[in-house]
Amino acid sequence: MKKLNRILIAILLPLVFACTTDTTSFEIVVKGGEHFPEDAEVVITRRRLDTLRKFETLVKKGFTNGTLSYKGKAESIHAVMFNVKTAEGMPASPIIQMALEPGLTEIYFTSKNEFTFKGGQYSDMLINPVINDADYQKAQSAVYKHIEQGISYKDTIVLNEYYRLAGISSRARGKVLKQVYEQQNNPLAKLLLHNSGYYTGDHIEAMKTKEELASQLGENREAVLTKLLNEAAKKTYAIRATLDVGKTIKEFAGDNLEGENIQLSDVLKKNKYVLVELWASWCGPCRAEIPHMKRAYKEFNPKGFEIVSFSLDDKQSAWENASKEEELPWINISDVKGYDSPVAEMFAKPAIPANWLVDASTGKIIAKHLRKKALDNKLEELLK
Repeated sequence: MKKLNRILIAILLPLVFACTTDTTSFEIVVKGGEHFPEDAEVVITRRRLDTLRKFETLVKKGFTNGTLSYKGKAESIHAVMFNVKTAEGMPASPIIQMALEPGLTEIYFTSKNEFTFKGGQYSDMLINPVINDADYQKAQSAVYKHIEQGISYKDTIVLNEYYRLAGISSRARGKVLKQVYEQQNNPLAKLLLHNSGYYTGDHIEAMKTKEELASQLGENREAVLTKLLNEAAKKTYAIRATLDVGKTIKEFAGDNLEGENIQLSDVLKKNKYVLVELWASWCGPCRAEIPHMKRAYKEFNPKGFEIVSFSLDDKQSAWENASKEEELPWINISDVKGYDSPVAEMFAKPAIPANWLVDASTGKIIAKHLRKKALDNKLEELLK
């Protein structure tokens, strides 16, 4: 009988342990806070499921004696973004794409730009192969060095060099993630890599692969998010097809800074060619483009060229201040609803700046996303 009891205990103890072990609890410990401003905070965010273009904050906490510890629970393993921000909300560290997963995660900043990482298998997969890659280290070091010189959207040379260097860094990271991806058999690992920077080069192929991976993961948050993102992407592609060259521009309207409502159709009636431009006060590339657009406008407006810029700002004051600072000479309207605007939806909520050149006599799109000399060349061809 005693022997039977010992056997039963041996069987039951692992079962009891399995039932009581918490597989959702996590702890994140961050050290090296002395490299950041005293009021700096660690911020961890993730994409919201109810509105995919927005993010929700999971953690926002300052350092104590250079260290931070945060404990919580995660309903399932999924991707999050980690970085250190100043009190004004400006980035003070690199953005780290990691997984929120059970167990201990340790991040130690050896400088404001460099860190070591120790944690769960999924975060380790996303982070360590990249930060330990020599090509990525070299590329990212060049980005940091350039940033330290100061970047302004008004200095197009400096801004363009930043984008060039950032592109090199991004490609180096993607190359590493591709190598990691090819070593994986776990569908969650593959999906996290897809959603955190690995890209096949083919949107349709990538969407199909992610759908297949998500279908294997049930109600995992990353799988649910992927399905929603794919549905949104399909809708976006369908809308974009209606905005190709040869299609008719859709009607829209907005108020200018004086409160006057302006319809695109009314602008078309009075001009030969109209450039519809989407921009925002917070968009550095948009504002970097404005000086060149002003020169083109000065030359071609007397010949029948007009610009209708629609701001995707969601704060009236931000839109007003940027417009006045830039001294925009063309039609400048908005509904101040940001990416929730029906106009943004109409144009497939694009990355900005984005534009479409319209033949006013037909309402047909004759070119799109014209920048700098490309805009000049097209206008010279049309209005010579």
